Amino acid sequence: MMYVTGDPVEGNRFAGREDILRQLEELWATGQQLQSVVLYGHRRMGKTSILLNLVNCSNSQFKVVYVNLLRLGNPKNVGEVLMAISDSISDTIGCPPPNDEGLLNLPYQTFERYFKQVVETVTKTSRQGLIIALDEFEKIEELIEAEIIPNDFMGYLRGLVQMNAQAAFAFAGLHTLEEMTADYFQYFFASVIPIHVGFLEPTATRQILANPSLDAVDFSLNYTPDALDLIYHLTAGQPYLVQLVGFQLVRRYRRYNNPVSEQVFTVTVKDVEALINDSEFYQRGRYYFNNVWGQAARGTYGQQAILKVLAPYPNGLIIEPLKMKLAELFRELGLAILEEKQLEEALETLKRHDVIQQKGESWQLIIELFRRWMLLHLIDY
Repeated sequence: MMYVTGDPVEGNRFAGREDILRQLEELWATGQQLQSVVLYGHRRMGKTSILLNLVNCSNSQFKVVYVNLLRLGNPKNVGEVLMAISDSISDTIGCPPPNDEGLLNLPYQTFERYFKQVVETVTKTSRQGLIIALDEFEKIEELIEAEIIPNDFMGYLRGLVQMNAQAAFAFAGLHTLEEMTADYFQYFFASVIPIHVGFLEPTATRQILANPSLDAVDFSLNYTPDALDLIYHLTAGQPYLVQLVGFQLVRRYRRYNNPVSEQVFTVTVKDVEALINDSEFYQRGRYYFNNVWGQAARGTYGQQAILKVLAPYPNGLIIEPLKMKLAELFRELGLAILEEKQLEEALETLKRHDVIQQKGESWQLIIELFRRWMLLHLIDY
């Protein structure tokens, strides 16, 4: 019995995002013009899993081509980017991609002709059309900033779907809609439907814990109600952390019961507390924790300072004590104190990225496990 941590989940192991799949199905089930969408949310929220499971909600009414933009590597020009997208389309649809020379010499014109051909092919066998799912779309921004692809790339993609009513894009990434419409993406995302991928509800969290992958079944796993409540409190329903807790509980049980001594392992509050009080757990989850911390260093200034100040307070701080402690921290670091507008922008950025929340009059970290990781690692930063 095992949980899936880190990798996208598909098929019957995919749970808790039925509402988003239903929303996508409704958007694409009717109408003459397929609607492009953007799935946005913080890291490890399950955006990739949603894209990979789109085919399961489509009832074969449209073809979904999945493209992970991180696999582009280090392209030298826009032709190589379109070459990679063409290859993914060809693998899924079966239409041979255009020759490399055409994409390198006349990238936009060559890909446009190929795209039109693919849409025509798909609509002959599929009533609704073609969805191109582009994952990790921040890669496009990186390539534009590096001047590898032109600033008008997103406008070009928008033109493709405007000319082909039976085609649409589904993007997934970290940026919120406000951030996307403020930079290179503004021409495209002004007309797309934004879908926020946030934390799981308690019921979905319980569903994930109750249905691990059955690749190696040698005992059954149950949870007491209090243990389930504690896991939700610790993770806030963050999908990766829920899976990580489940995975580490099984691993811990195997370690101390080898060979397995019971056919049914009932997880209690004591088991969960023993797990999260072990520094090894935070070491296992370092990729997620480091990414959240690292993301706070980008964009609006002052985000990491706010996290440092809030970490010691599980119930958060109201604004005046928060300002006071931030001022103390900046004086210690020899930095200029945040101005009122800067503080407001930093708080709102962290809120949009699902890192902090305003509960009543207090600002607090949403994920208790991340708060505890911060306390363990503050000395390193």
